[in-house]
Amino acid sequence: MASLLIKNVPPRLHSQLKKRAAAHRRSLNSETIHLLEGSISGTSPAPGPVTNPSHDGNWDEILARLPPESAQRLRALRDLQQSVDSRRVDTDAWMRTASDSRR
Repeated sequence: MASLLIKNVPPRLHSQLKKRAAAHRRSLNSETIHLLEGSISGTSPAPGPVTNPSHDGNWDEILARLPPESAQRLRALRDLQQSVDSRRVDTDAWMRTASDSRR
């Protein structure tokens, strides 16, 4: 993979990139690549800070507003979390049963 060194980045721009990267949970490098890709492909992301959606909202509505790749990843994570949670319940029940049977 090729490397790119950017020199003389204005401090204000650097600060904005760092804040944006943190808001998107990306490294500064990943955020910069994301912005460059969006700029070149013509799907430049909206400027400004990222806000956290309310957890009271409908997840499908929230996911519909995201880029398809991001929405797909979040759906996969949500499904994984639900699977883990259901297994945890099953495991907890099994542990209680096993503990009760030893008494």
